[in-house]
Amino acid sequence: MIAVFHGKTGSGYLTQFYPPVGPVTYLGITQDRDGHFKFVVAEGENQEGLIFTFGDTNMRTKFSISAREFVNRWSGAGPRHHMAAAAGRHIDTILKVAKIFNVPVDIVTR
Repeated sequence: MIAVFHGKTGSGYLTQFYPPVGPVTYLGITQDRDGHFKFVVAEGENQEGLIFTFGDTNMRTKFSISAREFVNRWSGAGPRHHMAAAAGRHIDTILKVAKIFNVPVDIVTR
């Protein structure tokens, strides 16, 4: 059997890592319809349990809202394909940075 990672066979750069269980903050950087930067953020809790192992990072994150509501709000905010995930709760820090740079922030969930 040939290993397949991130849709590719063989070896090379692997993008998968294993985030710790506990609080987590997601940060997406996108643009509004006028081309100005915007941050999209969410806080949740990484849970124990099995995750997919196909070459991308995956987490079992529980939010204060349902999975459906989270996907609707996150997608509605217009994030790009990639985002950052940081262990801990960091929305307050992101809000301070956003204020300094005059960047609006869409908070999906806390």
